[in-house]
This record gives sequence, structure tokens and C-alpha cells, in this order.
Amino acid sequence: MTLESLSERDRVEVERSAAETLGTVLAPVDVDRYLNPPADTPYGLEYSYYLLGDVQRKTVLDLGCGSGENLVPLVKRGAHVIGIDISPELIQLSRRRLSSYGLSAVLEVGSAYATGLPNESVDVVFCMALLHHLELPRARQEIYRVLRPGGLFILREPIRFSRTMNSLRRLFPAPKADISDYEHPMTRAELAVVMQGFTVTAERNFRLPFVPLLAKVKASGKWRWKTDRWLLKRFPGLEHFATGKVMSLRKYVA
Repeated sequence: MTLESLSERDRVEVERSAAETLGTVLAPVDVDRYLNPPADTPYGLEYSYYLLGDVQRKTVLDLGCGSGENLVPLVKRGAHVIGIDISPELIQLSRRRLSSYGLSAVLEVGSAYATGLPNESVDVVFCMALLHHLELPRARQEIYRVLRPGGLFILREPIRFSRTMNSLRRLFPAPKADISDYEHPMTRAELAVVMQGFTVTAERNFRLPFVPLLAKVKASGKWRWKTDRWLLKRFPGLEHFATGKVMSLRKYVA
């Protein structure tokens, strides 16, 4: 796969990733929190790991593995891990990260639309904050293809289901350096595209709008997230305003 063979959308992502990796220092991964997190955790990433269940000796694809933060706990949980990312620079960082922990995984530069993996060869696809960068029908088709019947697709994505929140996002856009022209939080309709052919086994919403606002005034991170969890449990109607979602989808078995 060469840069010239990629679509403009994919080239933007590769070039942006390359720029972001310049001078990157690999921070340690807080592995313990992802080995056995509770079901009621207020943190979206911890909940994603809770949904994994027992992956001992199972094949887990970390799709869009980035610099490898999730590869470490996945390997530590006993899985046979495959990491794929479209950025050669990020794959190099992943190799360095795993080596620093004395761990190994199969790492490949590749596209979410054409992973090169055999049909029905993966037990779990673990996909953290990747889909909103992609052409969803193509990505869903490839994920469905590589998953074994009954396999799990665990995703964590930014969402915007509220028209009010969409309007506010246009008024207060994220800094241009942080996003590309091709990415945006997922809508209900886009999420429905991803879910085709899958059965929902678990889902939760996270991150009410006050969470990032309080981060700007240096409020305690633990307090912010615990309050977020309490509000969403106590007042389910607030889920409409949540800005993050975690789901476990099972490939439909006829």
C-alpha cells in the first residue's frame, strides 16, 4: 500500500498521523485498570474492556491501533492480538511500545477497508474512536467479513444525537489542528449503518457536555466522570445529550 494508492481522505489521515508522531514520547500505559474493570465504571474505555470478557487465546483485532496504547492490555489479557493502522509511523510507535513491555503482537500497516485478513478469522474486533474517520459502509463490510460467526465487535465513538449539541458544535468548533475535514461525531443514522448484520449485546452512553467544560477549569477528572455516570443513571433522558458511546455488537448467526 503506497500513499499514492490511497484516497484523498486516507492520505489526509496518514499525513496528519505522521505530523502528530514527530517528537512523540511514549507515555506508560496504566495497564491494571483495563485488566478487570467493573461493569459500572464511569469511564468509556474501561467499559470497552469490560465488554471484552475472557479473551484468553482468542484472536483480537485492534483496528486503528494507533501508537499501541490498547495493544498492551489486550496482550496482557491473554489474547492473540493483531494491530492494524493505516499510518506507518504509528505502527512503528506500536512496535516500540510493545518492545518496551517485552510483549509481541502481529502489527501491519493496512486499511480498515481491506485488512488482508482471511474471512471469519477474528473473534473480536476492538475499535476505539476510529469509525468516525471512515466511510462507514466499507468499514462495516470489512469488519463483518473478518469476524467469525458469533464474534464480537466492540466500538467506542464520539456521537451527536442532539440537534442542540450539533448547533453548539458549529458555534464552538474544535481547534482545526485536532480534526480533519472528513471526521465528525456519529449520528443515529450513521450508527445504524454500522449495526447492520449485528445484534446489540450491550451499550452505554458517556460524557455529558459539562465533562470537557469542567476539564478546562481543572476540575477533578474522577469527580467529573463519576458525576457524569450518576446523572446518566439517575436521569436516562440525558443520554440524548451524551457525546460518547460504547457498544458491543455480536455478528448475527443464522
